[in-house]
Amino acid sequence: MRNVMAAALTGLALLGLAGTASAQTGLTWPPKDVTPVHKTKAELEKQAAGFTARLQQTFPKVFRGAQNVEPGNWGGEAEGVFDDMQYMTNWTEFTVGGQGNTVFMQVNAPGFFSNSPAQVCEQNTCTGRESDHRGGVTVFTKNDLYGTATAWNFRRNGEVVYVQSWTPGTEAQLAAVASDRAYTFTR
Repeated sequence: MRNVMAAALTGLALLGLAGTASAQTGLTWPPKDVTPVHKTKAELEKQAAGFTARLQQTFPKVFRGAQNVEPGNWGGEAEGVFDDMQYMTNWTEFTVGGQGNTVFMQVNAPGFFSNSPAQVCEQNTCTGRESDHRGGVTVFTKNDLYGTATAWNFRRNGEVVYVQSWTPGTEAQLAAVASDRAYTFTR
């Protein structure tokens, strides 16, 4: 797991996404003084456009050699639906070396995702937990039944971003995407 995280942090540094180093891996959940964020449909649509641009910019670097990066429409219960939401989801498809890949992502506003890192591990098979070097924690889970790996980034402001893949060996890349602070509700 340390090799996976070292690779993720190297990837983050190469992308300019990493913050200053921190040995802290503990995080009180929920964080104190979380301010919930509610945005209008127009604000969420603008935010979604920024998220899509970020996916297209970074996926070829994070998933080395990714081509044909095609993010789906952001939304909640359905693509393009923004009804007073405090989270947004997206499916992104791309190829690496001719092999198709799909990544699912969910960005949760501060205070919306109530499960703690420990509760995520109680409900899933955890494979690791590391500091994201920004004061947050990234928890790794897997689901053998569905063949998925997920990186859950818990942030000090109460946001949670999780990224899931069906491609084996992508944990470092998932962590790089989940901890990318471009995916946030607080801008």
